Amino acid sequence: MNRKIQSLTLTKLKNHSAMRNEFVIMPFDEFMQKTQSYSDSHFKNKFYAVFLFKDGEGSVTLDNQELNIKPLKFFFINYNQVYHFKNFQSNTGDVLMFTKSFYNYVYTGNKMIKSDTALNNIAPYLLLSDESTADLSQTFKELQQEYLKNKLLRKEIICLLLKVFVLKYIRNSNKKNRIDPSLNHKKEIVEEFGHLVNQHYKDLKTTSKYAEKLNLSANYLNALIKENMDISAGQMIKNRVILEAQRLLLHTTLSVIEISYELGFNDNSHFGKYFKSATKYSPKEYRLLKTNNSYNDI
Repeated sequence: MNRKIQSLTLTKLKNHSAMRNEFVIMPFDEFMQKTQSYSDSHFKNKFYAVFLFKDGEGSVTLDNQELNIKPLKFFFINYNQVYHFKNFQSNTGDVLMFTKSFYNYVYTGNKMIKSDTALNNIAPYLLLSDESTADLSQTFKELQQEYLKNKLLRKEIICLLLKVFVLKYIRNSNKKNRIDPSLNHKKEIVEEFGHLVNQHYKDLKTTSKYAEKLNLSANYLNALIKENMDISAGQMIKNRVILEAQRLLLHTTLSVIEISYELGFNDNSHFGKYFKSATKYSPKEYRLLKTNNSYNDI
């Protein structure tokens, strides 16, 4: 049977909450029951998700990283990030799911708290200390209690509690994963460039095309990206294309030719050279290598 990446929306999960299209909390085992009909369970969400494991064993693969499941370990899944679970053993916990529009429903005026800023580079996992567990668990409990109510201003209160939960998640992450609160015009351009790359990486692969969209010169855009990201704009574009190629190679059974067309390459040999220049492997070699060997545990 051909394996494809299954796109999940909150509507597909068929939760009966009044906010099912925007915000859902459910036990982890219920989430697995609702998604078990999908073959091989490789998913891509059209929403943010946080998996909060109280206990259990196994692993979750995020794109090309396999991460161990441990008690009191949280996992953050971003929009369009490909993931799948394996080797479950008595996993218990909860899944918190919400859309960008819901997270931004109450806007505080602080750009750091917007979903496109606070959640853009959030740490993929968080292993809590005892102190952090009590703090974050209390906030989650308040979220859960409000979610189960049907009272006045329910949506507004849940949105604000969700922001508190996310900020505490960020605060308890490694320092390198924390968000720099000092946003300025240059940083806004860098963020906008990142959004454009995510939207157009299949059809636009040169810095000059993105510079045109941003009304900047290619040289200035490249200097700005290099100053803030430590890589060139062209490399950032290429990294996004390669990431998607890796996702399709690892999580689908599409042929290399099909993947090359999916990513906007008219010539399969061009795609092969493009991929090999970044990974040192041809697409077929990469798929074979990763399929036959376990990923490194992190």
